[in-house]
Amino acid sequence: MRTSRAIAIAALTLVAATGIAGCGNDTPTTEPTTDVTGSATTEPSGSSGPEVPADWQVASVEVAQLQVPANWNIRSSGDLSLSMRAPEDAIGISPGAAIFQGGVHAGEGDDEAAVDALAALEGKALADDVQNLKRLPNETINGSTFYHFQGDTGHEWEDHYGTVVPGGDHSVTVTWRFTKSDIDRKGAEALIAEIMPTYKAL
Repeated sequence: MRTSRAIAIAALTLVAATGIAGCGNDTPTTEPTTDVTGSATTEPSGSSGPEVPADWQVASVEVAQLQVPANWNIRSSGDLSLSMRAPEDAIGISPGAAIFQGGVHAGEGDDEAAVDALAALEGKALADDVQNLKRLPNETINGSTFYHFQGDTGHEWEDHYGTVVPGGDHSVTVTWRFTKSDIDRKGAEALIAEIMPTYKAL
């Protein structure tokens, strides 16, 4: 009886020790990812924003970034401006592009009132050039409030987004233009809806 009891106690001790040793492997870890510059970054598993395919490119204007599919063409015009062009079709024609820009924000704050004030200025600037111009409801993307104007010209669909980055010192605009003869309005909206949710203030 004593021998059996000693064996049972030894077995329980071994099981407990094995369980404690295994606990060290339960610590959550983060997986490193690589941006287009090749530098490693670490994204925690609970980070905000949609899941983006691994081969998408990062388009950055110093104060903010968007991500676009691998087959889009990104051209920088400086630290605060770049273009993102949709891929060309079989005969070499792209349906359109976006201009992604950062700028100094002269107003106060970075809340919805600041975005509305920025939208009022943008609406006046667009009124003479864009037909059927309408302001859509503000959109919140990864914590940033955007104004959104939609309209068209004689040959292009246009969408204009703008926000104020945290701290209120900079604004960001994204201007989308698509050629009507190459893509319909729904197709243009589908491309925009794929990319705008990847916005992130830096």
